[in-house]
This record gives sequence, C-alpha cells and structure tokens, in this order.
Amino acid sequence: MIKTIHLTRQHLCATLSTCARKLNTTGQQRFALVRNVALTLACSLMATKAMAQLPTPTLPQDNTETCVIRGQINSLVAAGAKAKVKNVSLCVDYGDGNLVQVASTVTNKGRFRFNRNITPANPSMLYYVTGLGSGAIPVWVESGEVNIVVPTITQGADATVTGPTTNTLYQAYFALARQRDLAYNDSVLALQRRKGADFMATNAGRDARQALRSAVEVEWNANRMQFLLEHNDLPLAPLLINRDLLPLFNKGYVRQLAQCISPALAKHPYTQTLENNIKALSLGEGNEVPDIRLPQEDGRTIMLSDLRGKHVLLTFWASWAPGCLDEMQNLKRIYDETRDATDKFAMVNMSIDRERDAWIRTVKALGINRPGWLQAYDTQNKVSPSANLFGVRDIPKCILITPDGKAISFTLMGIELFARVKQILSGDLYYLRDESADEGN
Repeated sequence: MIKTIHLTRQHLCATLSTCARKLNTTGQQRFALVRNVALTLACSLMATKAMAQLPTPTLPQDNTETCVIRGQINSLVAAGAKAKVKNVSLCVDYGDGNLVQVASTVTNKGRFRFNRNITPANPSMLYYVTGLGSGAIPVWVESGEVNIVVPTITQGADATVTGPTTNTLYQAYFALARQRDLAYNDSVLALQRRKGADFMATNAGRDARQALRSAVEVEWNANRMQFLLEHNDLPLAPLLINRDLLPLFNKGYVRQLAQCISPALAKHPYTQTLENNIKALSLGEGNEVPDIRLPQEDGRTIMLSDLRGKHVLLTFWASWAPGCLDEMQNLKRIYDETRDATDKFAMVNMSIDRERDAWIRTVKALGINRPGWLQAYDTQNKVSPSANLFGVRDIPKCILITPDGKAISFTLMGIELFARVKQILSGDLYYLRDESADEGN
C-alpha cells in the first residue's frame, strides 16, 4: 500500500510538471493550477493512507518513560574571548506559537543535562533549548537519550541534534526543503543548457523558471504530505500539519487531513491545537468554539471543555483598556445573578494583559477574584494564543457559549448581555428558538 502512495504522488507530480512547463499561463493562473493540483494530490494521498490501515502505537499509559537530554558546547570562546557561563533553559512548545520554560540548568565545563518524564499528562512533545545565542535548539522529548552538540556558547542555531525516532524524522522532514532547492537549481541549469543564457533573460525565460519553481513547490508539498501521513502515529504529524500545511487547504480538506491522524493521538496537545485551528476557520454563532487552556493564578489549568454541561460566559479583557474596566461592573451584576446557579452557568475572564503582574493586581483591585468566577491568563511572549484562536481584535469581547460548546453570541454587552443571561437562567433558551425560526424561513 505504501508503494501505491508513492505511485500516486509520482503520477500527479509528473502531470503537474508537464502542465507547468507547457501551458502558456499567467502567474495567477499558474498559482491556481499549483493550488488545485496540490489539493487533488493531498486528497489522493489521504484516501490511500486511510485504506492502508497502518498500525498505530499508543502513548505511554502506565509506565513512565524518561528522556535524557545531554548537551556539549565544544568551545566556550566567543568573539575571541571566553564567554561567561550562562543558564541554559528548556522550554516546551504547546503548538500554539508560544514557548513555556519548564527547566533551567547551569553549564558545567561546557556540558548540560535535562531529564524529562514522559506520561499521558506530559506526552512526547517538541521542546527548545535556549540561552545559547539567539537561536533556540529544537529537541523532541521522547523515550531515550538525545544528544546536542553546540559549536560555541553563542551558536545554538548551529547545533547538531541526534536522538531516537522522532528527532531523526524531524530533521528528515526539514531536509525535504533542501531537496526541493537542489531539484529547482538542477532544473534551471538544465533549462539554461537547453535554451541558452539569452533565453533565460527574456520574459519567456522568467516564466519558464517560475513554472519550474511551481512544479518543485508542488512536489515538495506532496513529499511533506506523504511524509506526515506515513508517520501519522507520531506527534510531529499534527504539529507540522498545523504549522505548514493548514494554509494550503480549505476547511473541507483540512478536516479530512485531521481525520488521518492516528486515533492514539486524539488527546495529544498538538492534535487538539490542530482541531482548535480548524474550528477557528468556522468561528461563528451556532458553531463549536475552540477548546482553550485556562491557566489560573495558583498554577492550576483546566480546559474550556471541562465546563461542558453549563452555559459559559467567556470574556476577553485587559487591565489597560477603560472599556474593559467599565464592563467589569456589568459582569459583577451578572456574577451576583448567577452565583447560586454554578451548576448551570460559569463565568470565565481571560486576560490578554502583556504582563502577568498587571493582571493579578487589577483582578484584586476590581474585586473580581470571587469564588466560582474563573480568572485566567495564558499570555506568553506578549501574545495570547486563545485570543488569536477566537479572533479577538477589540476588547472587551464577551462570548456566550452553550452547554455543548457552541457560540451563542460574540457581540452582547452591557444591559443586553445581562438580560440574555437572566433569560437563559429562567429556562428560556432563546437562541434555540431563533435558530428554529431561521430554518423555517
């Protein structure tokens, strides 16, 4: 069956290459051709992969596995002088674009080491070693030993990483881009030998080079797709599909692509991030909202989905926005109205403050640190992943959510929001009545 996947890719890529070279098209038409063939190729690969029914290893269930990360800095000399020994940090990448520091150590004669346990709660994920120059070193935490060799204390970006399966495959994935560039250069040289240097300087020559670039880009996308489908039981698959392939497809194709991820990874953070980004493509009233992390001041974190079974009022806000401070007075009224109905209604404030201390101070100053009113903050590197998922462009943003996780409204505020909450608590689920009316029209 894997042979069939290879043949499918080769056939479609050969077809595209022929079209890209022979058709007399504009740049926009060539782009459309490339995109359409890429979509066709992706669907063919996904269908073939689904039929292959490859075995799907599961995440660790009972036994804790350990990853040992050993680092060696070959030279402590930078810019002609011995560099001061620095702390080296280990940061986890949750797949939402932010890095969270989880450990730190001091180098000893150019050596450093981290130990990480792998459990269902902390599965194999991508981490970064920071503190060695401007570049962070990507490392997959997986069962076994990972070795990092850094040229100098300021050249983390040039480090060499060797390790078990996922680390090796991660490097092989990025090697596909180098193969693409070599293939393009070879094709251009062959064209120049065939047509001559004068032809290459003409508009026709430039169009021919663009056609070659389009062809290798599609083959590169095909190779990446095939690579990730063949390794759909490893967490690098949902992570890289989300980061690299999501922009290539519309919602329907993205959904099919996500369904090719092994069921064993259904609860992995990277699969959940991919699912959230797919939901974000369809964000609107009546649609399911993304499932976001809700980190609290005491270090505890729950998921928005943990509140399923209740209506939820999710409010994005910040301490520096006067409109948010005004709306908090209305939210206090709603809290007083719903405090005895916590089995049916939950209130969540998600701060997008850039500084965590400012959030904590303002929560206390406003008096909204009350029992049952969840105050959350997920900003890392001055960016809130949850705000990005919900498309928050202005604050305050109050989002009313059904017990099954679908959006009721993104625009209610003030007196109208208060009235709608009271209506829901009385048992009048007005939004269902409105939906039924819409369907009848």
